[in-house]
Parts: sequence; structure tokens; C-alpha cells
Amino acid sequence: MKLCVARAWCLLASLATIALHSTFAESRDTHNRLELVHAHNTRIAIDNSIQLSLHSTLLESGHSHQWFELSWRGVAHPSYADWVALIVPAGADVSKTAPAKYQTAAMDPRHILHGEGKLKFRLINYRAPMQFAFFRGGLMHPVLAALSPVIEIQNPNEPLQRHLALTGDNTQMSVQWVTKNSSKPVVKWGTAPGQYTRMTPARLTETYTRSELCGPPATTVGFVEPGMFHSALLEGLTPGHRYYYVVGDEDWGFSPEASFHAAPPVGPETSVKILAIADMGQGELDGSMEQAEMHMSLQTTAGLLKDMRKDSYQLLIHNGDISYARGYVTQWDNFMHQIEPIASHIPYMTTPGNHERDWPNSGDRFEAAYDSGGECGIPFELRMRMPLPGRDEPWYSFNYGPIHFIQYSTEHAFHRGSEQHSWLLEDLATVDRSLTPWLIVGGHRPIYISSTNTMSGDGDQPVAAALREAFEAAFVEYKVDITLHGHHHSYQRTCPVFRGFCLGFNSQGTPYAPIHLVIGNAGFRIDPPGTNPLHIYQSIKLWWGYLRIQATGTELKTQMISDSDGSVMDSLTLRKPKEWGTQYMAARKTAAAVVQLQEVLVEV
Repeated sequence: MKLCVARAWCLLASLATIALHSTFAESRDTHNRLELVHAHNTRIAIDNSIQLSLHSTLLESGHSHQWFELSWRGVAHPSYADWVALIVPAGADVSKTAPAKYQTAAMDPRHILHGEGKLKFRLINYRAPMQFAFFRGGLMHPVLAALSPVIEIQNPNEPLQRHLALTGDNTQMSVQWVTKNSSKPVVKWGTAPGQYTRMTPARLTETYTRSELCGPPATTVGFVEPGMFHSALLEGLTPGHRYYYVVGDEDWGFSPEASFHAAPPVGPETSVKILAIADMGQGELDGSMEQAEMHMSLQTTAGLLKDMRKDSYQLLIHNGDISYARGYVTQWDNFMHQIEPIASHIPYMTTPGNHERDWPNSGDRFEAAYDSGGECGIPFELRMRMPLPGRDEPWYSFNYGPIHFIQYSTEHAFHRGSEQHSWLLEDLATVDRSLTPWLIVGGHRPIYISSTNTMSGDGDQPVAAALREAFEAAFVEYKVDITLHGHHHSYQRTCPVFRGFCLGFNSQGTPYAPIHLVIGNAGFRIDPPGTNPLHIYQSIKLWWGYLRIQATGTELKTQMISDSDGSVMDSLTLRKPKEWGTQYMAARKTAAAVVQLQEVLVEV
């Protein structure tokens, strides 16, 4: 939360927020501040004495964002319940379309004193003209009183929201971006800045419509045209080499140049540096949305960006609860804008969380969870194309240097006999540990968690127990090293644990069982742990941050980094002898031969 610099300002902000919500009587579990706006209750009562003006009415192309100053005057009987909002698209029916963002008018003290004021908004390209609206009456019963001039978009087809993804083949890279309706999207790329010797057309261009989604607000006030999602596959890359690229088309222009390194060679001789987060969400630099519960996501993003640029981190893992858009298209735009400086330079690999996927009768594991705001996974899957086996099958694996990653969905069926369970066990059984001595499994809801949420169905503890029943024995058998999960908004690290008992390490520093990390502290409000954490939890931190992973063939280090000052809140080091992978594969081969022999003897 933004720190108040004076007591008067703190009081003003508090009064404004209280007044804005004074008529909000419902008890709701809100994660996105737009959920507080009851657009369907909006009444239109234009007051011609209220004048709104802008210092500019053009959002220029070629900028990641642009600041606009909105001024107003002529407000009679000004109130703390007055507020101003950005409407996308301009001219939308405000009783059927939620704003993209809002601020309380009283954040400028002159509003209450004189009925006038100024506020600054940071705007991004939503691919459609925009305008501001002045509302009275708070958020539950808004009254539209005035509209600003329209802000035009210089290039509605500007290529935006670039991000990269691995495919499982380290000679490939998936490049993804969005436009309004570009018909000839391509990637131009090469091995030197500004010298694009190759051009690759998008192999997929798709979007989604209101009717394809599952429920409100995604199908109602949260929907605006999401644009076209493009994905191009760059092939023939040399592992570890650097490439430069732009995206766009000849008619509408191209993005600024970005660069990436192809995935490194797979094997124990390669060293890698990786970042990992969960439950991040988004924040507003201009103070909109009352700073919301996710403002610390800006700190996390800044830390990730600094590590990528300064210390050459190569990959970002995000295990669920990505944007917390929860049915509001503009909030996906905001999040993708926030993550683009990172995800356009290093691969960004994701798994779905409950706030991307869950909706009743839509195919997820939970029958009565409304957490996606009606999105039911569709925007997430189209915006972030991972190397999945099929639609709505969000599980996959890939090798990255000396690590084999398995990414799976805790939001889909994972019980024994389910499609996902069978896939995951087969993947575990086929990992070549002589190439990737380290094995990391990632999903959203944790397998072990210190939490008081024992609610049946989707509570933390019942789901954790179900995950242990499904996977814990296999994770020990196939010697998974660590798991990375989120959902609970904290950082937690267990000992090497199996069935609730700490098994410890051997003399070389190799764990006898997986170590489970909860890394759900990337941005959303912090959750308290259980009242009496069990002995298996060796570290619990109730502060925001992100995880660093550094690995060679013989050592894997993790560090949980504090958002406040970049300090190390917790660290872990695992070690294996150089020959571990070869010995493991030989032991597996011998064990398989023994089983086969036993089967033959039984038949005889």
C-alpha cells in the first residue's frame, strides 16, 4: 500500500475510501476492485455544470504507456463519494460495462473544498478509444454526471503484450502478442540488433467472444473486445544463443526490438538461473483502484526485472493466480502490460490457478467454485500458450539445463486414474536423470501447507491431503527434489518430508524426500499460517517476494527475496555428486529388470 506522507493525507484517503463504499452493504470476497463497482445500478443524470478536460486527447503509438491529466470543475455539493473512472471503449453503456480503472475525486483535496480538482492517470493501449466519466453516489449506486472528451488511439493495431514461451524443444521459441485485428502478423528476427534475416508468420491467431465464456462478470460488465492473440514459432535456434526480434505487420507497423536467449543445452554441464512466483496479480502506478490488495505486485515485478537485467536470469515460472482479472478483460491488459518488460526477454511459463480456471460445471475439479469470474480458463489459455497436450489440458513438462520441470494443474482432476494423473506418473517414469539430475514439480495449490483453511471441497487442507494421496508416494519414488506451489499467500518451506515425517538429507546434501515450497507471496495480500505450524515447516515468511533458483549439475540453490529491500528471507542448498544421475538411471534399470524377472517367475 502506498505510504501516506502526512496525517492529513492519510485522513483524506481514509474518508474518501469509506465514503465511496458507504453504500456497499454486501459481504463479498473481492479480489479485483472492479468487483466493487455495481455497474448495473448506474443511473444517468448528466450535470452540464460539471466540466471535464484533458491536457491531451491522443494516445500515441510507440509508448508502453502515457500519462494523462484529467481536470474537473463545477461540482456542486462535492462529496467523498464522488469518483472518476476510465471508460473503455468510449461511449460504452456504463450500466453494462465496468470501468477499466477509477480514482476517488477527493484524492485531490480541492474537490471537497471547491468542487474542482486534477488527477493523473497512466493509460495503456486498450485497442479502442477511451474517455473519462465523473460519477456521484459511490460505487454501489453510481450516478453518471459528466463525460470527458474522447481519447483517440493513434494505432489501435499496435502490437502489444509480447511474451515468450518454451515448447520443450530448445531449438524453438514461441513468440506471442496481441493486436486489435491485424490480418498479417509476423515476427522478424535475426542474430544481430536491427538485422532481421528471417520472418516467421503467426501460426495461430485466435480470440474469444462473450458467448464462449462461462458466466458473469466475464459475460457481462467485464467483457470488452480482447483483441487477437498471435503466436509464432521460431525454429532452428542454437541453444543458448541470443536473438533479436520485432512483432507486428507491414500495414500497422512493428514493436520495439527485444531480444532473448534460446533455451540452454540440456545436461548436467549447464548452469541456469531461474525466477519463480505465484499469486502475483497487478498494481496501478497512478494510484487507481484504491491501491487494491495487489499493489505489492509492482515491487515484485521491479525485483524480477532487476534480476533479469543485472544478473542474467533466464526463465520465469508463474504457478497460478496470474492477473486476478476474474472476468474483466481490461485487467488482463493491465497485467500483460506489467509483465511484458520481463516476458518479452525471457520465457514465461505458467500454470492455472483457481482465479484463472474455476467455475461451476465447466470441467474443473471443484463443483461450486466461482473464482475465475466466469472466465473458466479460456482467456488464460489463449493469452498464454504453453506446450499442452490439448485444449483445457494444462499440464506439460520441459527440460531446462540440468532441471526437468513438470507443470500440472491442481484445478483439474488429478486423482488416481484421471488423465492428468496418468500423464504425470508417465512423465516421472521417463525422465532421464543422467541429463537432468534435478526434478522440480510445479502447480498452484500446495501439497503441504500451514493454513487454518479446512473447509471441505476447495479448502487448503482437504486439497493438500488429496494431492498427497495422489502424488506423494510417486514423488518420493522418482526422487522429486522440490515442488513449487502458491495459492496460500505466504512463503513456506518444509523439510524433506514424506507422510508428515522429516526424512532429512544424506551425507552429501541430497534430500531423502521432496522439499515443498509455497511461493504465493508475489503480490496479493498476505495470508496467516496455521495457529500451530507443524515441525515439518522449516521456514515461514509473511512478507512479499519472489524465488531465485540457481542450478548446476551438482548443486541447486533457492533464495526467497524480499520485495522491500532485496534481502534474502530464506535460502536452501541441495547437493548431489556428479555421478548421481548416472547411478540413479542404472538403479532404475536394475529395478525394472528385477520386476520383469519376478513376473516371469510368477508365470512359470
